[in-house]
Amino acid sequence: MQKLLATGMIIFLAGLGLLLVGAVAQGGTSAGGVVFIGPLPIVFGSGPSGYDLAFLSVVTGGVMVVLLLLWGLRLHKDGSE
Repeated sequence: MQKLLATGMIIFLAGLGLLLVGAVAQGGTSAGGVVFIGPLPIVFGSGPSGYDLAFLSVVTGGVMVVLLLLWGLRLHKDGSE
């Protein structure tokens, strides 16, 4: 479990670093994302491609939620945690 957490943190920090390098190199950037609070998504975006990035974030988040639900059902079916 700790290896998974460490891997996730490394990927997050690498993505943040790439975003910062790209922002400094280009000057103008676009950003978009989604935050799930319970069943309600909060979608945000800014810049020329903000809508596209926000839409991509919603689709990615939805796929992740479905995969987590399927994984949970599989664990429940197997009787393990």
